Amino acid sequence: MRTNLNRTLLAVLLTALVGTLAGCPGGPGIPGRGGSKVDPNTCGNYAATDAGRKLKAFLEATVTLQDAVKGVEVEVKTGCDAMATELGMGEQKGSTKEVCDKVIAQLKEDLHAGITAEAHLNVDYKPAVCTVDVQAAASFAAQCEAKAEADVSVTCEGTCSGTCNGACDGTCSGDNSGGECNGQCDGQCNGSCSGGCEGEAHVDASAECKAKAEVSASAKVECTPAELNVDADASVVVDKPRYDRAIAAIKAGLPKILTVQAKLKPLGAAVKTWVKTAQDLGAAGKDLASSFKDQALCISGQISAAVAAVANIQASVDVSVEVSVSASASAGVGG
Repeated sequence: MRTNLNRTLLAVLLTALVGTLAGCPGGPGIPGRGGSKVDPNTCGNYAATDAGRKLKAFLEATVTLQDAVKGVEVEVKTGCDAMATELGMGEQKGSTKEVCDKVIAQLKEDLHAGITAEAHLNVDYKPAVCTVDVQAAASFAAQCEAKAEADVSVTCEGTCSGTCNGACDGTCSGDNSGGECNGQCDGQCNGSCSGGCEGEAHVDASAECKAKAEVSASAKVECTPAELNVDADASVVVDKPRYDRAIAAIKAGLPKILTVQAKLKPLGAAVKTWVKTAQDLGAAGKDLASSFKDQALCISGQISAAVAAVANIQASVDVSVEVSVSASASAGVGG
């Protein structure tokens, strides 16, 4: 889509992205990297029982989620590094937030110097599209529950881009005979979705297995990159070298950050599932741990470590989602 974006609104977008970075973990603040560490393999053969197998799956999901949040930080910093290169700033040292603060400040300075006040930028923007593999989610849940994959129910809330073999609460492109869509479903597919889900995959399983499946599938989400082209009419350009640098920087780095925004939507939904399970396990921690007898102390430590990671992971993802969506909407970019 093509929109007009004045430089004040672009400045809002860029400033808000600094807030996004504040929500991303960095250095010593990375969830699970300091103090007690979640390690699913540290308590011996506790996974031999049904309860142990499910607990181990949850702890594995916790490690996966920590790595996914770290990956978001890396992708954001990559976007800022790309902008720094185009702005002629050279290699920047420091945390993700420190680097991006400096880069965005320079970008705003060049943009303000490069075009007239209240000038509009022309924006062609194609959002990233992220797809979760619902069959992978079913497979993770089946392994955790020790069931056949066919016995696990996974619904797609969004668009089932493959075939929705069930009722579609939305718009169905199939024949919709017998109450089943049998085609692409734009809405919620209440049945099996063969192929990808452009939205959130919800798994019907025990709490630990649900967290394992949804986190694992969302962490492997595949996204088409966001595409963003920006320019301005020649009549509003007052300092062409600085304008050229700013535009090149926006094109080089901002699409990467907008792609992260899209990736955070399914990941954020999985985080909600994981957080609830972590809190429930924390509430049952002493009694649950004691059921593992000789391994009780180790299990208790692992549950405590997972619970301790909740605040950082939840804040990181929530702030990233809320700020990036708000900033994009205010500038007419994103969705």
